[in-house]
Amino acid sequence: MTRLPLFPLPQTVVFPGLLIPLFIFEERYRRMTQDLLALPEGERRFVITLAGPEPGQMRSIGGIVEVMAVSENPDGTFNMLTRGAERCRVEDINSREHPYLSVPEKLYPLERGDLAAERIAAWDAMEAFRSFAQGRMDPKALEQAIHSLPDDPLYQASFLCVNLGAEAPLRQYLLEAPSLLERFARVQQFIRQFQQPGGSVSA
Repeated sequence: MTRLPLFPLPQTVVFPGLLIPLFIFEERYRRMTQDLLALPEGERRFVITLAGPEPGQMRSIGGIVEVMAVSENPDGTFNMLTRGAERCRVEDINSREHPYLSVPEKLYPLERGDLAAERIAAWDAMEAFRSFAQGRMDPKALEQAIHSLPDDPLYQASFLCVNLGAEAPLRQYLLEAPSLLERFARVQQFIRQFQQPGGSVSA
């Protein structure tokens, strides 16, 4: 089974289609980057999972990212642009073969149901988000962003999950939804709870 490098980060939760810029400065991840660059372009993938709060802790569900572009800085650090792909399980962690961790490529696909039902759920969640975003986002910029989204409700869900402004544990809760319909339901739950007096939300 293919193994992929593992990159735990304290604030990053990966959703499909999400563009994630990274600054690679730690020595073991510089080595990871060099190893990735030695692969053919279509095979440059690794796993990001949410780390913490205690040292060595990480979530058991993360996301695979595809390397889109890399530039090396004069001091040996790297700027990297990645794009979120499929989510995956984080288990059978190996720390022996490389300076960095690696995990088997064990995909954990989001359950998909009736497309019409998913589109209705996406529309409902987006309308709730428009109300939620009033006073927080420029209306014209918001509409431009929404209209540029792909037709697949999966990517519309990713847009919502990223732009809610939720803390990392809540974004992880959205990532771990068993189905796309449940992910939209959790987005709606977040918005309803946030709009209650006090605005307190917990996963």
